[in-house]
Amino acid sequence: MPSGSRRGEWAFLALLLLGFGLRLYQLTFHSLWLDETVSIYLASFPLSEIFQQGMSLQEPNPPLYHLVLSLWMRVLGSSEASVRILSAFLGTIYLPALYLLGRRLFSARLALIATLLAVSNPFLVWYSQEARMYALVATLSVWSMYCFVRALATPRWYWWVAYVLVTVASLYTHLYAAFLLPAQLLFLFLFPSRHREALRRGALAGGLSLLCFSPWLSRAWELSGATPSWRAPLSLFGMITTCLEAFTVRRLPLSGTGLGLILAVSGAFVLAGLFLPYLPQRARGRIRWKRLDLRPNVFLSLSLLVPFVLAYVLSFRQQIFTVYYLIVILGPFLLALGAGLEKVTSFSRAAGLGSLLVVMAIFVSGLWFNWSPDYRKEEWRAAARYVSGHAKPGDAILCHVDYTRIPFVYYYSGTVPVFAPFGGPLAGEAEVAQILEGLGEYSTVWLVQSHTEWADPTRAVESWLSTHFPLVTQQYPPGVEVKAYAAQYRLSEVPSEARPVDALFDDKVRLAGYELDGETFYSTDDTYHPPSGWIHVTLYWQPLVPLTEEYIAAVGLIDEAHQVWGGALERPTGAIGFYPPTSWRVGEVVRDDYDINLNPVTPEGTYGLEVSLLSSSGERVQASYPEGQGDSVPLGDVSVRSR
Repeated sequence: MPSGSRRGEWAFLALLLLGFGLRLYQLTFHSLWLDETVSIYLASFPLSEIFQQGMSLQEPNPPLYHLVLSLWMRVLGSSEASVRILSAFLGTIYLPALYLLGRRLFSARLALIATLLAVSNPFLVWYSQEARMYALVATLSVWSMYCFVRALATPRWYWWVAYVLVTVASLYTHLYAAFLLPAQLLFLFLFPSRHREALRRGALAGGLSLLCFSPWLSRAWELSGATPSWRAPLSLFGMITTCLEAFTVRRLPLSGTGLGLILAVSGAFVLAGLFLPYLPQRARGRIRWKRLDLRPNVFLSLSLLVPFVLAYVLSFRQQIFTVYYLIVILGPFLLALGAGLEKVTSFSRAAGLGSLLVVMAIFVSGLWFNWSPDYRKEEWRAAARYVSGHAKPGDAILCHVDYTRIPFVYYYSGTVPVFAPFGGPLAGEAEVAQILEGLGEYSTVWLVQSHTEWADPTRAVESWLSTHFPLVTQQYPPGVEVKAYAAQYRLSEVPSEARPVDALFDDKVRLAGYELDGETFYSTDDTYHPPSGWIHVTLYWQPLVPLTEEYIAAVGLIDEAHQVWGGALERPTGAIGFYPPTSWRVGEVVRDDYDINLNPVTPEGTYGLEVSLLSSSGERVQASYPEGQGDSVPLGDVSVRSR
């Protein structure tokens, strides 16, 4: 279709609206993960301090995004939706830049194809819904390419000014934007413009951009040799396949042949778009070849390959490759992919349409999994919600490692004190013990931990807690672990909030009371420990005489027919395993916690909870209670629902 076609303009507007809608869809489906909350935390500082932290590399990324986010938050606040709308807006501005670049380099039809691909690209949509700098650097990078191409086509100087401004902004957003500069300067020398001043102005603009970025770049180079990398080394082939997968489907539950086929098809179209001429078209009974203009293909090839090669080469000094950093080359990738599809269309419209549908199916399949429960980000929202609902006055919360306190506190709404004493790698068990000794004064210690691979690979903090206190519960929202330990498990009396039971087992042990963490529960769970829902029960035992044998408690959920629909998980580190009954002192109250694992197919209805005490031989101990006697004691009824 012609460049000025009204249909083309309306088609682009429709794609722009669709792209913005997709970037707003399920915007808060995922919890903010660690890096997003760190962005919010940094953006909460005064502007001068944000700038100073970014320029001194106290924060390892340049400061522009956090400055922009800070101004944005002063107007719209720091809620999940507020901070992510900024990225959604920036990700939408990406689309007109790509469209204009594609139309300038190739044609209106290819520009629309590339825009359609960008609208539904799962990688772009994902980072347009994340409160990080990647949507901003991707958008600025494409606008920088567009200004560069426009500047080459005109003798006027203002496009070079625009190029410098946009390029410097991209550089101060993320380091990887700098990898595009060598590609553009190399193209400038390989294909000098017909305007005599273009080469000189282009070299001056590139040099000026690099000079403006040199204060941050020199500091980064100085620190790169002294700072160890947490990233695992990756081969060249691994980098290629990782980028291909990310740029097409981002993440799919596929491997082997299925994933390989997707990568092969996508890679073939990209290579065709970069290196093959347009296929022959029949005209007046003869086969004709379209004239090949190498300049757009070389520009895209350099824009794709030079940053990739630089990332690979520099990783020999320090491993710096992370696939989402290369979002700066996604624009050339999509244009090359669109060019490959258009070349198929030039041979056969039906084949071109079929190829486009295949690629769109690949993209949409990946896009669908952007909002899959199986691929959620770190669930700090769920972790904080659980602790907020279960922690009580007198408890303490221990975030490990220290920077995980930022995402936890962002969501946490309780009043229990939060500590985060451990940052870098631990020196040894003595350091842990010296700091954690004082936790015994609290009732329950909640350990919230994530990202411990580098700071605490031996799990020294968790090990210390496990050897000093019995385990209360353990929850596993994606990317986070929540464990609770009963620092006060030997009590002088039953807590006032407990429900009295007064059941006597074998005239030796009294079940004095119990606590439940709710009245209504769900049979299934997709956050903490899928697929089963859990019921947390706290029992309070009191020995009446010195005990000479060990006991084991069994807690279950039963229906009216006495069928079992849930049972307590066996935990050797629970109170009875940690503090065995033969060690109990007469008259003291022992706190004993259990998580009942529900059958995920439990029908909706009302069920009863019962407790049994088993002897060391495995036999149930007879019990008496105010309502009767038997080998189990009923605690009460709970309601079970399905989601």
